[in-house]
Amino acid sequence: MKNRTRPAALSASPTLTPLLCGILWAALHTSGCEQRPAPPNEAPAVASTATEGGPRLEFDEPVIDFGRVPDHETRNARVVIRNAGSSPLTVQKVVPTCGCTTVGFKTPVTLPAGGESILTLDFDPKGSGKQEKYVQVVSNDPRRATSTVTIRADVVATLTAEPRFLALGRVTAGAPVLGSIEITAAVDGCDLSGAKITGDLAAHATPSITRLNDPSEARGRWRVDVNIGPAVPWGWHTASMVVNGTIDTPSDQRPIEMKFAMNGSFEGSIIADETLIGLLTMKPGQRIDREVTLQRADGRGLTCLSATIAGGTPGLRASVEPLDTGRTRWRVRLEGAAPNAPGSVGGTVVVTTDDPANPVVAIRYAGVVR
Repeated sequence: MKNRTRPAALSASPTLTPLLCGILWAALHTSGCEQRPAPPNEAPAVASTATEGGPRLEFDEPVIDFGRVPDHETRNARVVIRNAGSSPLTVQKVVPTCGCTTVGFKTPVTLPAGGESILTLDFDPKGSGKQEKYVQVVSNDPRRATSTVTIRADVVATLTAEPRFLALGRVTAGAPVLGSIEITAAVDGCDLSGAKITGDLAAHATPSITRLNDPSEARGRWRVDVNIGPAVPWGWHTASMVVNGTIDTPSDQRPIEMKFAMNGSFEGSIIADETLIGLLTMKPGQRIDREVTLQRADGRGLTCLSATIAGGTPGLRASVEPLDTGRTRWRVRLEGAAPNAPGSVGGTVVVTTDDPANPVVAIRYAGVVR
């Protein structure tokens, strides 16, 4: 009989809570739009040797406040870039700091003294709540080489969901799993039509959508069930799910979607205290020394033959050794140093065993250097 998981009450593994899993997911799969970015570091204004000389960049509206914006709508703005100086101003680059903002402005552009040009901004909100995004304009203005247009909005969610992160927890090999999410329309006229899963679990997961209330009601409620088949390989697995649909507006019908992350620890005759080693945030060159314990689920003896790293970050090594004379418990060790350059750190420790059911177990590790 299938067991319906209760994601809010389960941890994603014996030692990794859903919150911690979410941090790891965000560090390694971030889109950058669902979180508020830090304000950009503007080049400081510097005094010019000539009081009024040289180019000077000005915006007619340095702050664009869109107010309340439904998350299925886009907003547009036009910002005048003006050369208020006495010599030509060259705009070298225009850089949005978030993927939810696109700009229309070809660079480089040179404006004579008193000249103007139009910067168009398209804001396609992601997530919900109060948001602040930035567009950086790089020029030859001697007072300030980088100027910033700020975009503000209070994004209103079309859909709400519980839970927002589907943690399947520890799953026994061969046992079917059913994870569920309930989605509620926050506005009238919404309909959900499908769901698509990508990632490690895509080949093993089948989503379905069931309406929970009467279709005549203006605001729907749905349950999205994700059936996980019995053939998932040993180890830590992740996936993304996009639930899509439409909303009826006064002018037309528009697409809507909601994104979810999911993960789970799938084990069989061999179990581990961790199937994902969370390295979290590290400093450049930081020492890494982490251990995982392997054993048979039934407590019988086990032989681990080797431990190697596959597809991993250079500078790390793996080893395996018994922890007791009966060779029932084995320590898998990951050692080395984090890279000196910022970025993601990840790979897989591959352990071979004498267990016919699990001759190979794969322990993933992940973190980020900042």
